[in-house]
Amino acid sequence: MWFRWRGKEKDGESAEALRDARMNLRKVERRGKEVTQVAKALRDLRERNHFAEQVEEIFISRGRRMT
Repeated sequence: MWFRWRGKEKDGESAEALRDARMNLRKVERRGKEVTQVAKALRDLRERNHFAEQVEEIFISRGRRMT
């Protein structure tokens, strides 16, 4: 059985969904810089935390306890 696709214009619901998707894409693209900055800050914090743990291990291994 053949179904013919008629070259109909997009119905209102699909056109609205397309507009919403484009609008949301623009919002996400605008927040890209902010997200990158937050990710970098979290990465730096994690690295500093591991550095503190390594320093603590050095002190403990040498018989000194950090307070």
